[in-house]
Amino acid sequence: MSELIVAHRYAKSLLDLAIEKKVVEDVYQDMVSFQETCQNSKELVLAFKSPIIKHGTKMTILSKLFKDKFHAVSYSIFEIITRKNREKFLPAIAKQFIELYTSYKGIQKADVVTSSTLTEEQRNKVIAIVKEYSGKDVQLHEFIDESLIGGFILRVGDKQVDDSIRRKLNDLKVSFAS
Repeated sequence: MSELIVAHRYAKSLLDLAIEKKVVEDVYQDMVSFQETCQNSKELVLAFKSPIIKHGTKMTILSKLFKDKFHAVSYSIFEIITRKNREKFLPAIAKQFIELYTSYKGIQKADVVTSSTLTEEQRNKVIAIVKEYSGKDVQLHEFIDESLIGGFILRVGDKQVDDSIRRKLNDLKVSFAS
């Protein structure tokens, strides 16, 4: 079974349990924290995937790092997954949970790449455009890529609008080459 399918099933179960126990925000914060920890510690992720490290040792690692910091509902998924010898899926489960949470809350994620930092007015315009397009609240992630020269690239879901000067110059280059 693919990692995405397994992760989605566990994340969905965790979200359902969090909704039932009325601790969705706590579990969300825990999963964000766990995901950041995994991104900052490749060694931890490798330990989860290692067939050499015993499952009991992995549970001890999880316990020392997260048991006192995370809500009991969040920590319970670690125990369940480890008992089933599927701890290699934990980072993917956290990622899937975050995606399910944003959908549950009616939030549309959007990425905007610009050549310089957006002003507050520009940021508000981008958010308004995405909100009008999706009909959802917007969680905007901003990235800077100086090679764009100017303009922007906006990604919403699987859609992308590239209105950068770099793309326009490349288009012009291609048209002269024809």
